[in-house]
Amino acid sequence: MRPFRLLLDHPVYWSLNRRNVTRAFALGLFLAFVPLPIHILLAAGLALALRLNIPAAVLGTLLTNPLTIVPLYVFAYWIGCIVLGIHPEPMHFELTWKWLSTDLKPIWKPFLLGCFFMGCLAATVGYVLLATFWHFDLVFKYHGRKAKNKVDS
Repeated sequence: MRPFRLLLDHPVYWSLNRRNVTRAFALGLFLAFVPLPIHILLAAGLALALRLNIPAAVLGTLLTNPLTIVPLYVFAYWIGCIVLGIHPEPMHFELTWKWLSTDLKPIWKPFLLGCFFMGCLAATVGYVLLATFWHFDLVFKYHGRKAKNKVDS
């Protein structure tokens, strides 16, 4: 980690400002739908390249976890079939090399298209919700300080 010390010590990667965190979280949500087990590394690398908050980007990738990955990927396949206008085939999802090399071939187009659409949707919704909650939190804190200053005067 020593070669990266100067890079990782930069405050932009750890600062908690609304613009930096919301963008990083949206990036993580988008990358959560990359159908490879490199979400966290990809999020950290892109957060470094885009100068975004690293923990927020990594946190966004946790949308897909061992409990949610299969339903989300099946739903992504279904969405891809709808967009392409094809009939969904029964899909048996396994995280094995055999499944990746043979069973994925007939379904890869709708699956990847569905992952892309769901990633875009998750990133957009996550960005808007986090920015909205952050904004309202700031507004409530401002009004609370304003009311306290009025009482103290």
